[in-house]
Amino acid sequence: MIQQGIASYGARYAESPSEPLSMKGKGYFGLLPSSEGVSTEISATNDQGMSYPLLVPTLTQEEVNYLMKGNEPTADMYRKAELFANYRQSQGMSPFASPTELRMPVGLLGY
Repeated sequence: MIQQGIASYGARYAESPSEPLSMKGKGYFGLLPSSEGVSTEISATNDQGMSYPLLVPTLTQEEVNYLMKGNEPTADMYRKAELFANYRQSQGMSPFASPTELRMPVGLLGY
């Protein structure tokens, strides 16, 4: 479920009310033009309260384009993003991209 509320652009929701907001990076794909201006990650939260980005390298270019048009994510997009987040956490990494992890979506270059 995408969180709505008072976090301004560039701020990521805190995992609990006692934590401060953290600043968003450029995500895995950088600043992408969207129906709302630009997007970098489109944060979501699972049933256990884990925050993770929906814009992940396992999405196809068509899926990224779909999200950038302001469409609601599909169940498959949530599944791909959560699996990717779980994998990263199992490797000791944040689900969110670090500044050195910009990459292209699967299929963007025609492969």
